[in-house]
Amino acid sequence: MSKKEEIKVKIDIVKTAMFALLTALFGIFAFVVVNIRTIDAFQMGACAVGVALIVIFFWIAIHYLLKNLKKLRKLK
Repeated sequence: MSKKEEIKVKIDIVKTAMFALLTALFGIFAFVVVNIRTIDAFQMGACAVGVALIVIFFWIAIHYLLKNLKKLRKLK
């Protein structure tokens, strides 16, 4: 496998992970919206921690993706 193909595969994996993170984020928001009247403090805290972790992982994925795109541009 050439270096270009390897970077393209990494980019595809990161894009897939980003879609999974977005789906999880929308799932948390949907849970909060549906259960807004019956949600307790623990559930709200868990949702806040979940959103924070997803945002952090999403930010890391974006930076990794941009780094690999720059490498791919240099190889072309």
